[in-house]
Amino acid sequence: MASSGEQALAGGYAGDFLRGLLGLRQQWLDVDQNPKAIATVSTLLGRMVLNVVFVGALSVTGYFSASLLVLIAITLVGCSLFPERRLLIMSLAGLFYVLARPFRSDQQRDLVLGLKDSTPAVAELPAIAVYAPVVASFLLVCGICLHLQKRFSQYLLAQRPVLMQFLVLAGLTILAVQLPDHSLAKLLVWSFVTVYSASFFFLAYAFADQRAKDQTPVGLRLGFMRPFWGGSSIPLKGLHFFKRFEAKTPEELSKVQLRALKLAVWAVILSLVYLVCDFILHDWLKLPRMLEAIGLVSTGEGLSRGAAWGVVGANFILDVIGLAAGTHALVAIVRMAGYGIPRNVSRPLTSRSVAEFWNRYFYYFKELLVDFFFYPAFVRYFKKSPKLRIAFATFCAAFVGNVLFSVLSQMHLFNTGGIVDVALHFENYMFYALLLTAALIVSQLNPNKPKPEHGHLRYNVLPRVQVLGFFALLQVFSDETGIYGLAERFDFLGHLFLL
Repeated sequence: MASSGEQALAGGYAGDFLRGLLGLRQQWLDVDQNPKAIATVSTLLGRMVLNVVFVGALSVTGYFSASLLVLIAITLVGCSLFPERRLLIMSLAGLFYVLARPFRSDQQRDLVLGLKDSTPAVAELPAIAVYAPVVASFLLVCGICLHLQKRFSQYLLAQRPVLMQFLVLAGLTILAVQLPDHSLAKLLVWSFVTVYSASFFFLAYAFADQRAKDQTPVGLRLGFMRPFWGGSSIPLKGLHFFKRFEAKTPEELSKVQLRALKLAVWAVILSLVYLVCDFILHDWLKLPRMLEAIGLVSTGEGLSRGAAWGVVGANFILDVIGLAAGTHALVAIVRMAGYGIPRNVSRPLTSRSVAEFWNRYFYYFKELLVDFFFYPAFVRYFKKSPKLRIAFATFCAAFVGNVLFSVLSQMHLFNTGGIVDVALHFENYMFYALLLTAALIVSQLNPNKPKPEHGHLRYNVLPRVQVLGFFALLQVFSDETGIYGLAERFDFLGHLFLL
């Protein structure tokens, strides 16, 4: 049996080991402020090694295909070697990316390929022979429109470009639906609609940047209709925003790239945490996924109340971790290119209000809704009623903008269904957006926000429990698949609360 002296010695070693680990952690967190690290990555060899390690970290996350990783690697090396030409290099890479992968989703690609195969005039041609000219035409149209906006900036159409974008897309979709089946015209118009909808808000930010007097040439903007880093159709804002965070000196670039590496490593850690949590929750504990759980309750096949609550918690946890891991990787790529933009997900679990959570949980989607829906409504309507002004602008962003964005992401649905069918497909998401809107309005207008003087429980604990619980339950309706309607989801909600 170990003596008390040996136990004390072992405890001392353990304490020293723990302090050493904490010291290494702090050194890693401060690496972008370490003069030696900055000097090392400022050399040519240092930058190349940093790029190799960075791309290696991205590959571990599992969010990027091998071909996309090659494009990202080549682009980032070019940005590191020629930082004064980084915008041109990124733009050229973006042009290549949009030509290689013009569709946002597999469903949109399948729509175009299905139409091609059923169109006798082009059925035997390779797919790229159809969509490459469409992509080129789309980029040409974008360039012309951006040029016209700069030339005729005083006209209404130039001042309200996003409204015009919606009208043009709606008109093209109506035309695509009305054209005869198996016709080349139908194929081309639907191809244009799918490419356009995937790039819709990237183009919107280009228009917004020009209104803000950003002097980036139109030709360079075209390479950001679908940026080279891939990801969803949610932009990380526009080039005007990027330039606010651009590294101007070699030292600044080194600091930004070290921050990029830190974020990429954090994305790797979160990706691994996601896989472990997913295995524990779904493979080991055998919790069904949300859609499966809703189906079990709706058919009466049996799901215990405890398991149902476990599904809600598991779904929320995995959603936050997965979103953070994926978007950290995208932001890290932009940082590695020389733009130290903010993270997308930033400590959402510390939020004390619904509005704060929404800002921390999905920053760039929130910014998109604010830029194109909240602010336009806020500056135009109900100026004499501050509360109504905020409420209406919030409705325009969190409901109207939110739903429109989701519809834009699935424009292919209009090929097989009318407006009513599409509305029914999104009934769950529209209800989710309505609940979110109401909660955001109440959160912003609530005069009784928690304060430190209210005590630890009322300031730090209860508000966070309420906010996280609300968003966890809200995800019962946050679904764009169209699988199971509101009735089945209310059944599941009732099952949770003994109803």
